[in-house]
Amino acid sequence: MNDREFGNKIKQDLNYSLGRLDARVTERLKQARERALDAFVAQEVSASPYAFAGHHGHTQHPMIAPRKWLPLAMLMLALAGVMYWQQEMNHDEDVDAALLASDIPLNVYTDHDFHSWLDSSTQR
Repeated sequence: MNDREFGNKIKQDLNYSLGRLDARVTERLKQARERALDAFVAQEVSASPYAFAGHHGHTQHPMIAPRKWLPLAMLMLALAGVMYWQQEMNHDEDVDAALLASDIPLNVYTDHDFHSWLDSSTQR
């Protein structure tokens, strides 16, 4: 049984039970539901960003919501990544410039025998 079937089964059971309740009880349930919906709508209206002008209530400030700060945090992470990448690129350019300015000829770096000699000498 999936979630939809389970929800439909509960709905049928509740509707069946509702038909067996006394009329006074169903009227009280209806009034309680309407009060709850009115309170929910009033809470939503008071939580709107425009309702906070000059209001110092105990409701949560809208800037705390993740949908407000999450895009900004993602942008900051992206900028930090770009800055790190740029620094790495500058580091590579510095290494290239140092290699070109050194006294060692460039063909040494492409010589495979030199690399094998270097590997064997560092293993000792």
